[in-house]
Amino acid sequence: MVSVTDMIGATWRLEDAIRDVIAENLNFSSNSRPMRNKARLLPHLLVQKYPQLSDIEHELRGVFETCRIAIDHKSISPVVAKAAIAIADEYRELIIKLKH
Repeated sequence: MVSVTDMIGATWRLEDAIRDVIAENLNFSSNSRPMRNKARLLPHLLVQKYPQLSDIEHELRGVFETCRIAIDHKSISPVVAKAAIAIADEYRELIIKLKH
C-alpha cells in the first residue's frame, strides 16, 4: 500500500535532485514556498538550464501538483500515488545523471 507520505518523500527527493543541478539559479528558500509555487518554478528553472528537458516540464509540474493535492486532501488514489512515485523516481535518476 502506498501512502501520501511515500509520495511526499518521492517528490522531495525529486525536488532535491532538481535543486542540486540548478543550485546556482536557485534564489528562494525551499521551506518558504508552497508546493504550488514549487510546481511551477522548479521545472521552469530546470528547463532554463537544460532546454533539452523541455518536453518533460509539464510532467514534472504534474508530479508536484499531484503531491500538493495529496497533502491538501490527506489522501490519494493508490494508483495515482504509485504512478507519481514512479515518475518522480524516474525523472530524479535522469536529473542526477545531468551532473555527471
